[in-house]
Amino acid sequence: MAVSSKFGWGLVLTASILFACNETTPSSPSPKKAIPLGEELYLSHCASCHGEKGDLGVSSAKNLKTTSLSLKEIKQMIKTGKNAMPSFSGVLGSTDRIDSVAAYVNTLHQ
Repeated sequence: MAVSSKFGWGLVLTASILFACNETTPSSPSPKKAIPLGEELYLSHCASCHGEKGDLGVSSAKNLKTTSLSLKEIKQMIKTGKNAMPSFSGVLGSTDRIDSVAAYVNTLHQ
């Protein structure tokens, strides 16, 4: 019986090691998940100046439907702000949330 007990524990130990080695770090939300989160955050934090559809332009806010900014530039603008637009880094918090808003803004282009 000692052999099967050792075998059982060996099997458990091996499975545990393999499971631990297969763990991955959390990644950014997938594009399909990022858009709904980005839209929710956009409507909460951005729509008051840019409008629900991105074309309001209150307080000199840019028309997001016609912007020529790249996705990378949109992310940077959200992080740091520019002119009358403040940085939203502290408001949105994580890079994933900023990326989600940028992905949503990118869908507003005509």
